[in-house]
Amino acid sequence: MKLLKTSIIYENPLPILKSIQSFFPSLCELEDGSVLACYQLGEAFEAVNCTSYVSKSEDGGATFSAPIQMFDKKSEKVKRSDFCKIAKVGENKLVALGYQFFREDESLPIGNAETGGLLDDEIFYSVSTDNGKTWSKRKTIDCYWGNHAEASAPVTLLKDGSWATPITGFKDWDAKIDCPCEGRLLRSYDQGKTWNDNTVCMKFNDPNITCFEQRAVELENGNIVVIGWNENLVTGELLNNHYTISTDNGKTFSEPKDTGIKGQASSLLHIGNNKILAFHCLRRDTNTPGILCALVDLSNGTWNILEQKIIWSPNMPVLKDGNMANVFAFLKFGQPSGILLKNGTVLMTHWALENGQYKTYCSQIEL
Repeated sequence: MKLLKTSIIYENPLPILKSIQSFFPSLCELEDGSVLACYQLGEAFEAVNCTSYVSKSEDGGATFSAPIQMFDKKSEKVKRSDFCKIAKVGENKLVALGYQFFREDESLPIGNAETGGLLDDEIFYSVSTDNGKTWSKRKTIDCYWGNHAEASAPVTLLKDGSWATPITGFKDWDAKIDCPCEGRLLRSYDQGKTWNDNTVCMKFNDPNITCFEQRAVELENGNIVVIGWNENLVTGELLNNHYTISTDNGKTFSEPKDTGIKGQASSLLHIGNNKILAFHCLRRDTNTPGILCALVDLSNGTWNILEQKIIWSPNMPVLKDGNMANVFAFLKFGQPSGILLKNGTVLMTHWALENGQYKTYCSQIEL
């Protein structure tokens, strides 16, 4: 694995004039070979006006066009801060799936630093049938956790034609949570008309261990793999990323298995022959913070690392913090993910805070 070059998807062109921060990107390759990037812009990391934008690259991720807002929000009676990821689900058809927080009280951030809880939110999806030029109205999806759910992964188009994405739950503002810490596979068999999250895709014996920032991928052999960010909310112990495997098209999943990598937000990219690239965000509790890329063979159902290396390193000190309630106040980079282009190049995207500015990046990786 070799990092060829890193470009900027979005950074504030005039930070001296106004604050525009960029984070949580995702990528997909369109039919014509161009690349569409989706990301969020707002005045601050948890600003009320955070919403989703897209930019396009005609040169393989080297440069990106100016941002275009995805959703018309003028008619919202209660303001919402939305965050989503995009995926290709058919010819010229894309789906954006994510979650949005209700901002009735604009004086409150999204996260309650005293309790670790979050504002109420809802999961939504939107469809584009013109390669991301226009998007349908956001449609709400009901789920097991009600108004306290995390849906931070893009939809995975499975071989049977269904859409699937792993989700989990959040504590409410006062740190109450009625449902257990577990991951569930949110799935639609009818192009988003109906959804269910009946299948548990990641669950530990200890009910205090999280399944945050899950991502899913389907292998060549039909196995579905889910990875998550795992920590103990009571003891504060930072666990390695764990993964689970379904060998029955997502009906059931294995017990969580250890990757051996102490990452936080992570993602998976299938590159063929039941091999994946796993992108791990190494932030806290490490002497080498950065984005670790691992080439993993999953052909026999185990996490067999063939090669791994730090593919990106921050240019600033990373502030370590062991308190989960304050973790979002200390993030400096995160949410790495990748796509495999038709020409065989891997594009990785992530966000990072540099010199007081949140930026979104696109990196070309040669295998």
